[in-house]
Amino acid sequence: MPDSEKRLRRQVRELKELRAADAEEIAQLKNDVEALVGALHQSMTENRLLHQQLADRTTVVRTLPVQARVGDSAHTLPPGT
Repeated sequence: MPDSEKRLRRQVRELKELRAADAEEIAQLKNDVEALVGALHQSMTENRLLHQQLADRTTVVRTLPVQARVGDSAHTLPPGT
């Protein structure tokens, strides 16, 4: 078998492996997108409900304390909050 044919066969094998890896990554990305869309839908629904409760004033909506990020002194909560 000539060297050129060996090189071509090796390149074809490598490209097939890359294509398989890409197909796996695409499948994983599709699953990730599905999960993110679900989480986004849930948060938007909860946000809409909270806005409606605020507008109706039928329930008490309590805000949760915000935890400051490390090294972020501008967003720290006062003691006792």
